[in-house]
Amino acid sequence: MKQRIRKIDRILKVQERLKQEAELKVSLLEREAAELKTAQEMIIHSMNDHETLHGLFVDVAAKRLQALSTQEGHVEKAKIRQKAIALEKAMQAKRTEKMLTNLRDQNRRETEKKELVSILETLAKGGSASFP
Repeated sequence: MKQRIRKIDRILKVQERLKQEAELKVSLLEREAAELKTAQEMIIHSMNDHETLHGLFVDVAAKRLQALSTQEGHVEKAKIRQKAIALEKAMQAKRTEKMLTNLRDQNRRETEKKELVSILETLAKGGSASFP
């Protein structure tokens, strides 16, 4: 029983680590999405600025804006997929944690039963054990 508890405890530690990595990937994707949004806003602001050379760089800026928008769409899709993965990893870790708790409780109950049987056997032998 104790060996099984140790194995599941190791599995739980690995699953917790995988969950942390999945959450880290989500946060990195969120940061990348925010950076892309900021870059788009900067381009739009520069296009709206009347002091720049009006017609010279509009095509380049529009193409860059479109590329950033496409890239943002890909990042958003990746973020949704990664959130699902992170949720699945969290659920796996939670299930394993519950299994580990149940095994520990079962082990504790078995130990208590063995101790109780030992005490009862001592009492049944008529030993000179005195209890307070």
